[in-house]
Amino acid sequence: MALEIDLSCPVCTELFRDPVLLSCGHSFCRRCINDLWTSSRSRNCSVCRQLSPQPPVSNLSLRNACDSYLREQNTKKDGGRKCQMHREMIDLFCQTDGKAICAKCKRDEHEWHVTLPLQQTVRQHKGKLKEALHSAEKTLLSLQNGTSRNSKIARYIKSQTETTERSIRMEFEKLHQFLRKEEERRIAALNEEEKEKGVEMERGIREGILSLSDIVRELEERIEDDDITLLENYDEIMNRAKYTLPDAEALIDVPKHLGNLKYKVWEKMKDICPYYPVILNPNTAPADVVSVSDDLTSVSSCFRQQDEPNPVPLHRNRVVLGSVGYADGVHTWDIEVGKSRHWTLGVCLGLVKRNVEPLTPVNGFWGLRRDGDSYRYLTTGMSRLNVKRNPEIVRVKIEYYHEDNDGVFFMIFRKQKCWRKVRFSDARSDSYLAEFSRVPLENELFPFVIPEDQSVPLRVVPAKVILKVEQKLSFMDTHKVLILICSVFVVVIAMIMSWKIQH
Repeated sequence: MALEIDLSCPVCTELFRDPVLLSCGHSFCRRCINDLWTSSRSRNCSVCRQLSPQPPVSNLSLRNACDSYLREQNTKKDGGRKCQMHREMIDLFCQTDGKAICAKCKRDEHEWHVTLPLQQTVRQHKGKLKEALHSAEKTLLSLQNGTSRNSKIARYIKSQTETTERSIRMEFEKLHQFLRKEEERRIAALNEEEKEKGVEMERGIREGILSLSDIVRELEERIEDDDITLLENYDEIMNRAKYTLPDAEALIDVPKHLGNLKYKVWEKMKDICPYYPVILNPNTAPADVVSVSDDLTSVSSCFRQQDEPNPVPLHRNRVVLGSVGYADGVHTWDIEVGKSRHWTLGVCLGLVKRNVEPLTPVNGFWGLRRDGDSYRYLTTGMSRLNVKRNPEIVRVKIEYYHEDNDGVFFMIFRKQKCWRKVRFSDARSDSYLAEFSRVPLENELFPFVIPEDQSVPLRVVPAKVILKVEQKLSFMDTHKVLILICSVFVVVIAMIMSWKIQH
């Protein structure tokens, strides 16, 4: 009787027909609540009087529960269902096969199966349905009120978008400022050259006027010389009459200002556009315990309240992963730890495992930890390292190796003998710190850092970028080694043939 009351509409007091759920959490028959709201011209719940601004939604879980209750009541009225094979009452439930059976079915086909009384099984299933109903109603209410996890994620996505957009605009503003300054500098250089060559040209004009004035006066005098004197001095007079015109060097050196202009500016932009071999992923750790820089290259420990905290962090602790994992090839990057006395860094399997403890190779982590003056491997026993000098920049390198010395042939065809190795060293002195061998090849390895010192961040060191212009070489330059080898081979063959002829 109590279950029937729970499954009854508060308005018509009958079993729910097409039940709907209001934002306050109470359920009604769809027709009952519509009639009630039509007559009262208000959208208040008749139970708690709370206003329901949103239209009611179908309560599928409650409708299924009512249907199940009706079927059960009809079964009781009919005296229970009978087994179609044995024509006996079905009063058992086989958990092994998940079906209702009679006593003869139990003896014939389900003798060794786990069975329970039918009514006991029904009560258990109804209890689970009630739990699912309560959970569904709670989730629905949280979705309507905007307190669900999905709503939190949606708000966090919006916050991420706004923050990332601001960072993008700031980075492009830096580029715009650089380009504007570079444009002004190059135009200033052009104007300076114009000024210098203009001054030089004006000086040349003044000097030319004076010089030509003297030459004209002298020629006028020489023309009046007697014939013999004119002929004897003719070559000298003609040479003095010549005036040297300005050459191409007097013009603006246009190629200096326009030649490969965009390339030269791009090459110069290396100073403000560093390349980082590792980019950190801020989505992998809670923002209230770590702070990742806007350019995603440094991270520090912090404790602060976030307006929109990350609702789906990959790790509960301070582990911050790189955005890209490495499956093959050799990879190297440097992490600046500075004077920090508490940090952890290395590589891990990234998205394969979540929130694992402890951080050991068994759980997919290979790394080093510094705690004060103590350095340790990330292993089960946390073995200590003998570090003579505290590194300020730690270099991490992933490379491949082969276990035995069977040669290249075996390394290629016996893949089970190939492993990865993770090596740690002091980047400034290139001195060895630690090494992990036999790291499996199957999964991508992601860089990770754990900042534990609030005063000193961990930074990814930018890599050196070398711009190289491809030079087109001749056939001889490209294949000179091969030509040399062929020449030596021909000489050796000739010597062997000559030796055979002689003997």
